[in-house]
Amino acid sequence: MSAVDGRTDGPRTDSRRTADLAKLVHNVHEQGFQELDRVGLSGQRDQGLVSTLISRDLSDSDDLCISWGRILPGQRHLCHHHPDASEFYVVISGTPLVFLGDQEYRAKPGDGIYIPRGLTHGARNDTDTPVDLVVGVSKPADWEFVHDE
Repeated sequence: MSAVDGRTDGPRTDSRRTADLAKLVHNVHEQGFQELDRVGLSGQRDQGLVSTLISRDLSDSDDLCISWGRILPGQRHLCHHHPDASEFYVVISGTPLVFLGDQEYRAKPGDGIYIPRGLTHGARNDTDTPVDLVVGVSKPADWEFVHDE
């Protein structure tokens, strides 16, 4: 419509699409967690749990992957890097020790942690309470995972 006189200036196009909720909505409490399945450079197991919520396979995403991560007391998510994708953590609960390059950071609930492409990173839960975090990667799938330990 014209801002001046209310006339229609041409045909209206509707940009709304039908949403497939089965593809767009996933719940961690309904689908549960899977154990990480990678092995480090010296044969040590990568530890932690993950529940993928948004990805190419689940959501037809073409630009990101989002998961809920859980690190139980005493577990360590081994240091690694992604040469082809950036990542982030948002700490929901717990206070993990996060490794970023040659730095260690005691994270706390509410922290948003950006991990640039190529930066070595990992986390350890050296406390008595589980750590929950939202984890995002800038590719929907097939990013490289290179162990640094």
